[in-house]
Amino acid sequence: MTSNDAVAPTASTATQPVLRATGVTKRFFGNAVLEDVTLELHPGQVHGLVGENGAGKSTLMKVLAGVHQPDEGTVEIGGEAQHFTHPIQAQQAGLSTVFQEFNLLPDRTVAENIYLGREPRKGPLVDTAAMTRHTAELLDGLGVTGLDPTRTVRSLSVAEQQIVEIAKAVSYDARIISMDEPTATLADHEVELLYAIIRRLLERDVAILYVSHRLKEIFDLCHTITVLKDGRQVTTQPAAELHEAGLVRLMVGREMSAFFPDRAEGTELGDQLNDVDPSTTRSYIRELAQTYPEEAMIRNTPGNVLAARRVTATW
Repeated sequence: MTSNDAVAPTASTATQPVLRATGVTKRFFGNAVLEDVTLELHPGQVHGLVGENGAGKSTLMKVLAGVHQPDEGTVEIGGEAQHFTHPIQAQQAGLSTVFQEFNLLPDRTVAENIYLGREPRKGPLVDTAAMTRHTAELLDGLGVTGLDPTRTVRSLSVAEQQIVEIAKAVSYDARIISMDEPTATLADHEVELLYAIIRRLLERDVAILYVSHRLKEIFDLCHTITVLKDGRQVTTQPAAELHEAGLVRLMVGREMSAFFPDRAEGTELGDQLNDVDPSTTRSYIRELAQTYPEEAMIRNTPGNVLAARRVTATW
């Protein structure tokens, strides 16, 4: 597969939102996990959704996708009120979601997964040739080459499976695509490919809701950022008006310095005992803690100090 270099998206001239969620509230067993959240997505723009774990990001995505129904609030697509009770209804309305857990059949081909339940037919039979051709056209439109529509999903890498999910969304003529932590398991070169695909989607005026913990991606891609905390909407601002430190403060409710206070007076760092590469396995960390039970310093590959205190870990 090949991709163009990732290019920061340019703002769309469209002013009317393709999706508007207003006052969305969702409760489970009487507990509010979303409360009075409002969100607008615009054609040709990426809207970042950030927050700590448990902030309500996934719940909001599932409400928009028809997995959950809101207890209060409204969802509009293209100015029309929607009342989804199933994700298929959301897809038919033009909203597709790419979850972290892919919804693919491993022993079916790429083409069969994309058109599952909607296979083109020639009389009573599935028109496999047409389905393969349509899939190739979808992939080409996304700038993806080298992914054979007749390969089984089981033989694909994680990045290739993600492409299949995105192509499936496009096959529904999606006007809105939600992406939940899309780079969580991708290598750097695969992230670049995702950036290029997103660029292609923006050129088609698709609106993208992008959920990620990786702030670099949020600032690389997003025009607007919404911050959730404890199920409530903290702010929605243009990305150009925010910076990383300020965004983290909005997410966690305090300055980063509160998490990493200065060392107590008189404290001195000991000698470096070992280096830990980012690819190091969990078993190696366990071995390090057992070898140096009293004091240990862990550094990442570039040499940035990650921890310089007693290592206490439980496995």
